Amino acid sequence: MAFAAKNKKWLGYAIYVVLVTLLLLYYLFPAQAVEELIDNNIRKANPALGFKAEKIQPWVPAGLRISGGQIYFTESPVPALFNADSMYIKARILNLIRGRHSFDLDGRAYKGDIIGRFAAKDEDGQTFESELVFTEIELADYEFPAGRFQHKITGKISGEIEYNNDSAGAAGENGRAHLRLNNGQLQFQAPIFGINSVDLQNIDIELELQNRKITIGTAELTGSEVKGVLNGFIQLHSDTKLSRLNLTGTLEPLAEFYKNYPQVRELLKSMKKRVKRGQYFFSITGTLGAPIFKLQ
Repeated sequence: MAFAAKNKKWLGYAIYVVLVTLLLLYYLFPAQAVEELIDNNIRKANPALGFKAEKIQPWVPAGLRISGGQIYFTESPVPALFNADSMYIKARILNLIRGRHSFDLDGRAYKGDIIGRFAAKDEDGQTFESELVFTEIELADYEFPAGRFQHKITGKISGEIEYNNDSAGAAGENGRAHLRLNNGQLQFQAPIFGINSVDLQNIDIELELQNRKITIGTAELTGSEVKGVLNGFIQLHSDTKLSRLNLTGTLEPLAEFYKNYPQVRELLKSMKKRVKRGQYFFSITGTLGAPIFKLQ
């Protein structure tokens, strides 16, 4: 009995020490230092970007909980490039023991869910690989494009992204993405031929990145008003607005489109020579900040 009582006593002390340690870790956690560390690493990857958060705290199992995390352009912090309501970052302990920086993340942003993986292949994080899966991201809540582009796209976007960066090797930056937009709508900044918006409904896109060039392998639009396909490439620039466009595709207005916008029917009739099997051929050149749309 005395032995059992002694064990219970030591167990009580152990639990007390653990609780006190957790409380001290929680209240004395160097949140500002962690924020600066994340900010410095993001600036290393891209000097034009910075990071800040409303709150950073330790989380169990071994990881960090970030509330109100924001990645922004240092030249113009508003609107932010990305806002996260919450993000849990969990370190992969075995990889850390082996000297590899590797972690998983689980978060929520723009009313959607995000999960991912990041693994650095060197100590300074210059060579790494990453995967990201996101579901039901609400584009209407994403403020960044609205501040940089003329028109607005709404809807919910889901997809998978793989990105690798080998700064020391010949591969450089490369990656691929599969994106899906549901219940989409293109809203024009000012009416075009009396049209305020176009129903996009569903868009399915497959992209590939190689040395700062994004190739669009497949991009299909299926809507109640318009069908279309798009392909080509985007040559990325350090200033996103200046990224060059070289895209071609076809648009096919459907019966619902003519019903909703009868004023456009006569205009399209005058362009019959550009129509083949009900499809209009077009090109998009210029830049992301100032695209130039032209019917072929």
